[in-house]
Parts: sequence; structure tokens; C-alpha cells
Amino acid sequence: MALKAADFPNKVKDNLWTSKEYKKFFYRFMYEQKRYTGLIDLSEKTSWGKKDRISFAESELARIKDEKKHGVLNDKITLNQFMEKHFALLPDTTWTKAKKSHYKRYIKPIIGNKAVVSIRQLHIKETIADQESKGLAIRTILQNIEILSPAFKEAIANRLIVHNPTDGIKIKRTKTKKMVSNASDELVEIYKAIMEEFSNDPFYLALYMFALQGRRKSEILNLKWDDIGDGYYILRNTKSGEVQKIFLPEFISGELEKFKMDTEYVFTSRRTGTRIVNIEKTTEKLKNRLGKSFSLHYLRNVIVSAMAESGLDAIYLSGALGHSDPNTITKYLTMNYLKGSELASGLIDKVVKR
Repeated sequence: MALKAADFPNKVKDNLWTSKEYKKFFYRFMYEQKRYTGLIDLSEKTSWGKKDRISFAESELARIKDEKKHGVLNDKITLNQFMEKHFALLPDTTWTKAKKSHYKRYIKPIIGNKAVVSIRQLHIKETIADQESKGLAIRTILQNIEILSPAFKEAIANRLIVHNPTDGIKIKRTKTKKMVSNASDELVEIYKAIMEEFSNDPFYLALYMFALQGRRKSEILNLKWDDIGDGYYILRNTKSGEVQKIFLPEFISGELEKFKMDTEYVFTSRRTGTRIVNIEKTTEKLKNRLGKSFSLHYLRNVIVSAMAESGLDAIYLSGALGHSDPNTITKYLTMNYLKGSELASGLIDKVVKR
């Protein structure tokens, strides 16, 4: 039987009305241009008083609204709506912003308006094919899986779907050179180039020495003075989203003291007073001095290869570079970022000063 508003003359609050006996409650509300109505029947709660029934009806309405807003059991929710909620729960880091940007540019136009429950593996492959046709790099295309797989796992946990449509999708990665031959010699060469190029500039000397310790560009440029401690520093803006405590060599600490400023970020432009975001010109100087291709990302390969050549355990290799899941051993061992980075720093000193 259809619900009639006239059968519920007593208004309890916005969106909620009750019958004369206060035993049945009628709700009606709008969310995302859709109207929801329903009945909360408490006529069998004979031992409850009027206040008890009102209180329960109000809390039940709040639960129903929350359920609709969060998409729980709502098979109409689109991927765009679900991803908005998913992103809102992620840490506010550079990596989260990059994921949002990738989704907005490359995934949203293709399947964003589809209901989550209707998305199949074929649809994910359509987004991949579209990006391949645009000539995007394989590493960029891999972000599809990195973004969507965790989101679909969340959808499964919320009982929206029972299968993750990204499962089984393989994107063939171009083989890249992970190990560097004669890495120890190359590490010495790069160390000398940094020391010579920035011998009179503690600002950039410290910056590239952080890179020599295995830090990513974003981790260096987002470092704050408040996160510099006695013999360590804290990384908050990491790729994994977790906070990491990293060993701080005395040499870098000494260079930091030479230009310490009353600013939020360590590497703040002395000209504009804002955090620097571009180091291409200074990196180009190093490239010219070395006379060959060079980048901060390549430097990470050199470092880990030199560490491997010296027989350092894999768990410490991963700790030094900030990886949270290097291999299955991490299921049983806690990642020691501080120890790993300290050992790596000691090894670097040993190699470059031999």
C-alpha cells in the first residue's frame, strides 16, 4: 500500500513525520537529485514510550541518510561519486593529488558515469586502450590499476560489488635497467660532481646530498624545518602515504645550519620566499659536469645498486629508499627506515671516501 503524507500529520523534524499515535514514522528527503521515502514502523514496540519511539526514529533516519550518502548498498552510485568519497579518505599528499589528476584526465571521461556495479574488466581495458592511443608512458598507464584496484576493494568491503574488475589485467611494462654496472664507481663520480658544483652553495649542496641518500624529489622539496631532528628527519609526504623516520648524516645537518631560515619549508627560494618546485636548471648543471644523462630517479638506481654490490641486506635496501613492501619478507619483519637509511649513509661515506 502506498504511503500517504496525510496519514502522518505530526512533524517530528525536517524530513520526518509521524502518525497520530506516534507509532509509525514517515520520512522523505532528497539526495543528489533523487527522492527517498520510507516507513519506520514501531507499532510492535508496545513497551516503548513516545519519547523512545521518536528518539529511535530520528536515529534511524540519520542512519538511512548516511547510508545513501556513502553509497552503502546503493547500486546506483556512479564511479565518479564513489571515487570522490574514496579520494576524500586518502592522505593529503602529492601522490594523492597525482592520482586525482590522473583519474580526472584519463579515467573519468571514459567510465566515470557508469554505475560501480556495472563496471567490468572490459571497461577498464577501454581506459587503458584510450591512454595507449594517446601515447602515454607505460608507467603513467599503470596508474589506472594503482588507482582503481584499491577503490574497487573498498567497494567490495561496502557490499557494492563482489568482484574487483581490475583483477587479472596485465599491463606489459617496458623492461628498465634496475641494476647499474660499476655502481660504486659511478656513485663516487656523482658525489664528486655534486661537491664540486655546489661547494660554495650549502642550499643546493644539501638538496643534492639528500638525493644522494635516496630521497625522491618530492620528499626533498616538501621537507619542513619542523621535521628536522637530532640525527634524523621525518618524511610525511611519501609515495606510500606513511610517515617515515630517516637518518640524517652530520654533513647534511651541518650544511642545513648554514642557510637555516625562518620559513616553513627547508628548500624555500631565497628570491621569492616560496617553496621551490623546479630544480631542472641545477640538475642540468650536474648533467653537464658529468657529461652524461643524469636524473634524481636514476641516482636512486645507482645508490641501490652500489648497496647491493656491497652485500647490504634487501630489507635495508628497501628501508633506505622508503619502500614499504619490497618482498614477502616484510610480512614478517618491520621495515626499519631509520636503520636502513643510516646503514646506507654509512656505506655511501665509505664508498666515496675510499
